[in-house]
Amino acid sequence: MINQTYGIAVCDDQETDRERTRIMAEEICRKEKIPGEISCFSRAKDLLEQLKGGRQFDLLLLDVMMPEQDGIALSRQIREEDRKTDIIFLSVNKEMALMGYEVSAARYLAKPVEREKLREGILHCYARYRKDRDILLHTNGGIKKVSPGEIYYIEIVGRKSRIYLESEEWDTSLSMSRLEEMLLSHGFVRCHQSFLVNCRYVRTLQSTCLELAGGRIVPVSKHRIKEVRQAFFSYMKE
Repeated sequence: MINQTYGIAVCDDQETDRERTRIMAEEICRKEKIPGEISCFSRAKDLLEQLKGGRQFDLLLLDVMMPEQDGIALSRQIREEDRKTDIIFLSVNKEMALMGYEVSAARYLAKPVEREKLREGILHCYARYRKDRDILLHTNGGIKKVSPGEIYYIEIVGRKSRIYLESEEWDTSLSMSRLEEMLLSHGFVRCHQSFLVNCRYVRTLQSTCLELAGGRIVPVSKHRIKEVRQAFFSYMKE
């Protein structure tokens, strides 16, 4: 379900930068009619404590260069439990941008952050958030409600389609073609006759397989590799 508010956390040890980001984010949400609720943190430790205490955010705007624990290290910890929350890094260090791919960062914005680039990043993440509306699937255990963003991949097993999430799996009688039709707009790609994968969780793209978050390996058909590459890079540019 889509929450009533879109929770955004700004974490930056520099008060001036933190306040500037907060003000811009509030203005963007107001102008774009996003029901944003923004919280600010001066230390990674404080944000992590809130998350471990059960507080949820939909988007994290993280400074990379912070004392004690930087934004990249914080994100690695967050990703151990949460694959869904979007992350946008803010930093003066452009060389660390590539590290953002390790934690599936949505954007990497150079400081001082330009308002238009922040706007584009927030709109991109909010659009993905809205796309993740729950869908209903008929399964062997009855009708299940699931967010497309929680699905890692789907595999044909016998006469069923098996849905794989982070820590559970279950079967549905829906055909792979029907599931592909339902999930294509959510960043999924048919990488093999028997596999449909969520680009969100792809970590390594090789000529014969995809490595997903958590080390899962999914095969890629030779005649689909070009399509898979295009879908993956298009997803990263969205």
